[in-house]
Amino acid sequence: MLSRLKLWFFHFLRLNKVYRQTLYGVWKITGVPAPRVTIFGSARLEQDDPYAKQAHKMGVMLVENKISVLTGGGPGIMEAANCGAVDQDAKVKSIGISVEDLGEGINPCAQISLELRYFFARKWLLTRYSSAFIVFPGGFGTLDEMAEVITMVQTKRIAPVPIVLVGVEYWEPFMHWLESEALKHGTVSTEDIALFTITDDLDQAFCLARDECAVTK
Repeated sequence: MLSRLKLWFFHFLRLNKVYRQTLYGVWKITGVPAPRVTIFGSARLEQDDPYAKQAHKMGVMLVENKISVLTGGGPGIMEAANCGAVDQDAKVKSIGISVEDLGEGINPCAQISLELRYFFARKWLLTRYSSAFIVFPGGFGTLDEMAEVITMVQTKRIAPVPIVLVGVEYWEPFMHWLESEALKHGTVSTEDIALFTITDDLDQAFCLARDECAVTK
């Protein structure tokens, strides 16, 4: 009986910590002006990588049009986007939400930095307060975040939003698998595949995000 009480108390403390961290994250995010766009992508790309340069440019385009930028707070694509989103008028338009113990740290360009203990808390914050999502090339973490957003739209847990994958060459094999295997076996539908757009055109990606932001502002 005593061990069960200890276990219950341990889980209570953990849940309480998750709740407090998430609540703190909500407070921080709502301090960043809406509308907001979340940018996902690899932490492993150098800043001179072509995709990182595109993420930086996207950050500039968004903040110049009064759209705030949310990222996972780490290096690579996230750093590039946060650096591009630094508002020259000193207005806070950029936030990075990282996770402890990844060894990544928080990139220097996030105007608001938030470090959480739990992955799912970060993902929840990054997916619930944005009007659009722009996904640059990345690994398992990026795939997980992208799939979360698509699934939430698919199951109507969040309203339909633009989900744009930047990098046709990178995402083409993924699209081929969806069409040649997943669709063929009935594990996804054509409606599911239509929930996102793949493009190399940054202007197209920006316009899809901007137009949705204008509606939800």
